[in-house]
Amino acid sequence: MSDILDRRIVELERELTTLRRKKMTQLQDEMNRLQSDINGTRPVKSDSKGWVADLVPQLATAEAATTRRKGGRGKRLSEEDVIERLRRVVSAAGEEGISARAAAMQSGVFYLRAIKVMDENFTKTGSGKWTRYTLK
Repeated sequence: MSDILDRRIVELERELTTLRRKKMTQLQDEMNRLQSDINGTRPVKSDSKGWVADLVPQLATAEAATTRRKGGRGKRLSEEDVIERLRRVVSAAGEEGISARAAAMQSGVFYLRAIKVMDENFTKTGSGKWTRYTLK
């Protein structure tokens, strides 16, 4: 009877150690993610060597079950909606004007689409990276 209890205690201690390692890995990943958000850099991928390699499949399935896949195409915007978004950003820039890149970022419009729309609908001054757009 004592041997059975001792074996069970050893098994539970191993499981506890494994769970502690798993928790530490999750906390380290979360810490890296938070630091990368603060610094504005990409998160550092952890090395999957040793006992971490055993945890990776478990973590991947757990994350896949709880999070949705991000990516793919965004919402399609009509031409009028794109022009209106850009018009708001350009008018907020005032007489100084704004670059197409900055306008695209602030309005949430794809840059290449913003350039095409801005050339047709706004007054363009300057050239190269000094190009600025103002209202007509």
